[in-house]
Amino acid sequence: MQTSDRIIEAATRLIKKKGYRGVSTKAIATEAKVNESTIFRQFGSKQGILEAIIERHSDIPQFEKLLKEDATDNPEVDLLNVSQQYRLFFHKNADIILIGIRDKGMLPELDRVLADPPVKLHSLLVEYFERLQKKKVIARQDERLAAMTFLSMCYGFQMSELIHQQYQSQLVTAEEFYKHSVSLFVKGILSQS
Repeated sequence: MQTSDRIIEAATRLIKKKGYRGVSTKAIATEAKVNESTIFRQFGSKQGILEAIIERHSDIPQFEKLLKEDATDNPEVDLLNVSQQYRLFFHKNADIILIGIRDKGMLPELDRVLADPPVKLHSLLVEYFERLQKKKVIARQDERLAAMTFLSMCYGFQMSELIHQQYQSQLVTAEEFYKHSVSLFVKGILSQS
C-alpha cells in the first residue's frame, strides 16, 4: 500500500472516531506509521488530507456520465439511475458523511470541502433539467428547485437508512422507495403539452 493511501486510511479512521478537530497531524502520522513531515510533504496540511479523502470518494465523474454521456433523456430512467448511484455513493462514503455531520459548523473550511460534491451534483441536475426543458420533455420550471427537490428526496431516504437501518428496512426497501419516489417526481415535472 502506498504511503498516501496509508495516511488517508489512518486519517479517515481517526477522524471518524474523534472528529476533525480532535485529530492532529501527529496522531495521523503515528497511526499511518510515517513521519509527520511526510504528511506535510504529500498533503500540505490536515485539510489537504481531508480534501484527498473526499476527492477519492467522490462519485461526481460517475454522476456526470449518467447525466450526460449515458443519459436517455427519459427522466424516469435517468433519475432512477442517478438515485441508485446516489445510494451506492452513500453506502461507500458513510464514514465521510458521518464525519461531516459530526463536525458540522466547527470549521468553515471543513464545511466547504464537504459541501462541494453535493453542490456539483446539484449543478449537473440543473443542466440535465435545462436540457429536458429545451427538448420539451419536461414542463418549464425552476430547474434549481427541481434539482434540490430530487436531491432532498434521495438525501432524506439515505440519511434515514444510515441512522435507522433496521427500523427503516422493515417499512420499505430502498428499491421500492426509489422506484415509487422517482415515478412520483417525474409525474410532477413532465411536460403537459
